[in-house]
Amino acid sequence: MTTAKLSRLSPTSLLGQVLRLPLRLVPKQAVMTVRSGLNAGMKWIAGSSIHGCWLGHYEHDKQALVARLVKPGMKIFDIGANAGFYALAFSRLTGAGGHVWAFEPFAENASNVLHHLRLNAIGNVTLVQAAVADRPGVAGFQIAQSNSMGMLAAQAKGYLVPTVALDVLIQNGTVPMPDLIKMDVEGAEASVLEGAKTLLRHRTVVLLVALHGDVPMRACLTLLHEAGYEAFTLDGQALTADAPFVDEIYAVPAAGDPAVPADVVAMQAA
Repeated sequence: MTTAKLSRLSPTSLLGQVLRLPLRLVPKQAVMTVRSGLNAGMKWIAGSSIHGCWLGHYEHDKQALVARLVKPGMKIFDIGANAGFYALAFSRLTGAGGHVWAFEPFAENASNVLHHLRLNAIGNVTLVQAAVADRPGVAGFQIAQSNSMGMLAAQAKGYLVPTVALDVLIQNGTVPMPDLIKMDVEGAEASVLEGAKTLLRHRTVVLLVALHGDVPMRACLTLLHEAGYEAFTLDGQALTADAPFVDEIYAVPAAGDPAVPADVVAMQAA
């Protein structure tokens, strides 16, 4: 069975559990060579995330879209970088002329990002150890059983993390205007967009957004529409305000907008 087919087998199904049993023998600190996908040949710490990351089949469909959208020289924000899977991919795809800013508030994940950057001798990724939100400040962070599912939570008082807003970072020159934003923030998607309204009004950025529930999806679609964006499923189906829930979308400036650069228009037609 190929790793791509394995990725489509639920880990909670009997067959999925049986086929994944040997992976339990892999030491968490083992440094593996990624077998396939965008990061093929790179080094990855086995226990830093799910095994699909080093097997290469993690989010197979999303990887395919990333390969189409990302071009050499791009400036990319990886918001909710986790252990750095997409930061590594973006680093490779953008090349020496591009740069990636990886935003990750959870200390364990931030440490894993740094380890992966060192293991792969990567110099075009900057780690920002903060959560992206609607305003700068400090917020509670809820640690989850999985290091990929932690989230901002007002009631979490035991672990506080800094928050940043994209518009503020761009205005003060900390980061440049990005070409592409990838976001996976466990339900805080609308908050990130609220803090990036000026950025969105430029209508030059492409967004890849992981959604966590129907309410965040509706809020995101509303904000994107108000900013002049069209949203699509990963396979290119246009999303309307009353569309059924999907957990991954991408968004581009609305077709025909004269403010949209030619390369973004090409993405719309891709």
